[in-house]
Amino acid sequence: MRTTALVLIMAVSVHASTVMAYGNQPHARPLDLLGHALLAATALGLALLPRRPRLALAVCAVAAAVIFTRGYAIALWPVPALIALFSAIAAGRRAAGWAGAAFLVAVPGVAALGRMEADVALAVLVWLLLVLVVAQPAEVSRARRAYTREVERRAAQAERSREEEALRRAQEERLRVARELHDVTSHTVSVIALHAAVAAEAVERAGGPPEAAAALQVIRTSSRQALGEMKAVLGVLRPGTSGHAPQPGSAQLPRLLETAGLPVSFDVEGERRPLPPAADLTVYRVVQEALTNTMRHAGAGAATVRLTYEPGAVTVQVEDDGRGIPSEDAACGPPGQDGPADGPGDGPGDGPDDGPGDGPGDGPVRRGHGLTGMAERVAALGGRLATGNAPGGGFRVTARLPT
Repeated sequence: MRTTALVLIMAVSVHASTVMAYGNQPHARPLDLLGHALLAATALGLALLPRRPRLALAVCAVAAAVIFTRGYAIALWPVPALIALFSAIAAGRRAAGWAGAAFLVAVPGVAALGRMEADVALAVLVWLLLVLVVAQPAEVSRARRAYTREVERRAAQAERSREEEALRRAQEERLRVARELHDVTSHTVSVIALHAAVAAEAVERAGGPPEAAAALQVIRTSSRQALGEMKAVLGVLRPGTSGHAPQPGSAQLPRLLETAGLPVSFDVEGERRPLPPAADLTVYRVVQEALTNTMRHAGAGAATVRLTYEPGAVTVQVEDDGRGIPSEDAACGPPGQDGPADGPGDGPGDGPDDGPGDGPGDGPVRRGHGLTGMAERVAALGGRLATGNAPGGGFRVTARLPT
């Protein structure tokens, strides 16, 4: 649109100024059909500027040179050639631009040599200065654009370098964590599973109590399950690995409950349906953590897991018949979606989440990493976690997740 407007304005200006110039230049050649065509060519050549600046400069410069050599009245017809000259140099076509500038100066310069008049030489000198005044700012504009492009390129390259460095550091950290998991944690869990198997065989040979054999079997099964999940985590942490084990979900809950270490009943309400992977994994982890807290803290004899499928959501509830949380400890916990404490414990000495201590009454129940991790998992999916004493006694964990 701007190019079209420029062409129209130049066409009108060139023709009008040339016609009016004949009043002051009576000896100029009268405009004929060729003159009108050349004047139109000087303006129409500007239409090529956006796509072909060199061709636009050539058309405008040649048309202006022919008008000059044929002796038509001097007017504004050189202006389109100067505009094309500026645009060509500013667009980075320096060779073509300066060649056009030399051509525009050479044509009247050669004519001035043939006449050898002072006023003609002065006119050529003024024309030379005018061409330089147009060409030099075009060089400045070109250099500024090139500088801006270079700055933008370097900024983009620096941003890519920062991103690559951040990815590299993150990858190094993941590899470090993977090595630690493999070298320390996996080895420890493997030793636990091995010694549990040896102890189970020893109890069986010695005719030991069935409770001890069952407990050792739970240890063996849980250790193997932990090793399997740890291998899946290592597969995620290490780049270029394939065959990652699938993440557990609600379908694996019955197997999890078998290794809970206490009787657990499992109820499903509503019509079962596939859950989104993130929600399915969170359901499994909530049940896993809640049952771990029950075994460590509650002193419960049994627990109940209830999975309820609702329209647009799924609710999982884990409830035990243990001691629950004393009312004074529950009161001191912060209110909110994830409850007051890290499960129904009897003091800060109940496990590694709770810190040192030996038994009940050592201090108020403190929140450990278990419920905090549960709350973060649930909140990340836009769900809600509620924990606290159950109405009939014991402790209850309820998580509601949108699906």
